[in-house]
Amino acid sequence: MSNEIQQQIDELKAKKKVTGADRARLKVLERQLKQSQKDDQAEAKSKTNVFATKPTTKINPLPIRFSGGERTGLTELANDIKSDSMELVITELGSEREINDTKLVRAAVYLLKQHSHEEIVEAIKQVKLNMIR
Repeated sequence: MSNEIQQQIDELKAKKKVTGADRARLKVLERQLKQSQKDDQAEAKSKTNVFATKPTTKINPLPIRFSGGERTGLTELANDIKSDSMELVITELGSEREINDTKLVRAAVYLLKQHSHEEIVEAIKQVKLNMIR
């Protein structure tokens, strides 16, 4: 299509006597040519850029609401780790910002795997009692 438009533009420019209608037609054709070039470039970009089009993980977020005491406990634990073991945190993790609520919960899930079923059931029982209070 752009070749046809370019041929028409060349024919109009080659005329010895250009009328007003010819000049208007030339402008319209130049706009069409420019638009088709933009479309071709956009199409080429969209084909080459495939970053983040497919998810690499299957994440299923859990909506967890923490009680005030649990939230306070997470914050206090994070602050205790930062104040008591700052050197360890920096050497192992690189920065004190690595200690946050999300990573503490993920670490707790990791540590939970190391406990027996009886211990986990007992902990769930204690959590339920704390929620009732």
